[in-house]
Amino acid sequence: MQGKSGAVRDLLVGIAGWLGIDRAVFYAVLARGWRAIGGLISVLLVAKFLTPETQGYYYTFQSLIALQVFVELGLVVVVVNFTSHEWTKLQLNEEGGIVGDPDALSRLVSFGRKLASWYAVAAILFVLLVAPGGALFLAQKGNTEHWLAPWLLTVLFQAMLLWISPFQALFEGCNQVVAAQRFQLWQGILVNLVLWICLATGAGLWSVAALIGTQAAATLYYLGIVQRPFFLPFWHPPSSLQIDWKIEVWPMQWRLAVQGGVNYFVYSLYTPVIFHYHGAVEAGRFGMTWQAFSMLQVLGLAWVQTRVPQFGMLIARQDFAGLDTLWRYTTLLAIGMFMLGMGAFLLSQIMLNHFDLEFGRRLLDPGTTLLLLPTGLLAVWVQCTALYWRAHKAEPLGFSAAIPGLINGVLVWWLGMHYGAMGAVVAYLAMLTVISMPLSLYLKRKVTRDYRAQL
Repeated sequence: MQGKSGAVRDLLVGIAGWLGIDRAVFYAVLARGWRAIGGLISVLLVAKFLTPETQGYYYTFQSLIALQVFVELGLVVVVVNFTSHEWTKLQLNEEGGIVGDPDALSRLVSFGRKLASWYAVAAILFVLLVAPGGALFLAQKGNTEHWLAPWLLTVLFQAMLLWISPFQALFEGCNQVVAAQRFQLWQGILVNLVLWICLATGAGLWSVAALIGTQAAATLYYLGIVQRPFFLPFWHPPSSLQIDWKIEVWPMQWRLAVQGGVNYFVYSLYTPVIFHYHGAVEAGRFGMTWQAFSMLQVLGLAWVQTRVPQFGMLIARQDFAGLDTLWRYTTLLAIGMFMLGMGAFLLSQIMLNHFDLEFGRRLLDPGTTLLLLPTGLLAVWVQCTALYWRAHKAEPLGFSAAIPGLINGVLVWWLGMHYGAMGAVVAYLAMLTVISMPLSLYLKRKVTRDYRAQL
């Protein structure tokens, strides 16, 4: 029996190795897998317990809080890549505290303390700008009674989560990917349970606020209590060297700030456009389908995103052959996993429509969903490419990043206004095919050439 169980274990280990699944990817896949399963259950509960109109407000809430990209200015992406380079000279002791080169630790501490100040201001600006702005947008459909108070509480909880987010990125960037992904798994389970209870008990749009509030509270507890030894050095001023924000961080940050603003027009504009021109019911159908589409991208990207700290460490060691091999392998896995998931979703949708079930009418038509298959493939590849060049602490996209985003925004607005959801998806696919994919390939080669020429 032991021989058979050992053979099975060895077979599973071999398959996991072939698929590129280490502990970090294992927890990331579990977390994203749970997010996908939990998201599917959430979609079913939204369809069951919310009216078609309220469903539209539910997904429009989520699109509007994505406006935080205009105040955080791209720093979360910078955090992971910057800290991974410093971590090559640091490590954890048995108590979970940071030990190693004093200068590297001092620079890391100075970075973390400046992040705290930056994001405190960003959170305040988010509340002052998005709370009234979102309310004015939603008020165009009248009847503020059922959505105004949940909207304001949602914004407050999102501001809290915004302030905490860089510290979670800093922790993960210090090669604590396994611990971070394990936490995200348990956090995802907790958040979904709270959401489901709220939906089932008739909380309506208050469910969105409960979801985000639970996420913020769980993150604060994990980083402040569970990982307290790790963050203790950040309570004290840096002892020696400090980062020069203007020289080391800002050149990458301002480009990512532009990119972050552009990404709103690329990823989050669709539901508000449909809400404005075609009403809350159609926005709900689009939002529900788009959420499933986005979750499947997140699941596939787990294979690459969990390796970003390793990318940075390989670059710091100048092991570029290892970097390129790891990136190519994980990118192929990411694309393959997305395609499998999207294919299964499309097949399920076709069956729902064939049997004329109510849930099928809460989603977009299968023809529009089929168009999301090549769209998502290109989007995953573009995101993987961006992760590659950002691991070099480089962001070659400056104001030029605004060009594809603005073009996409105009196309989504115009095509979405006239042709609804199908027009909005066609706009995204056209932008990816004609602009984003060729540009990403060019920039990946340019960053690689320029970085290695400096060595």
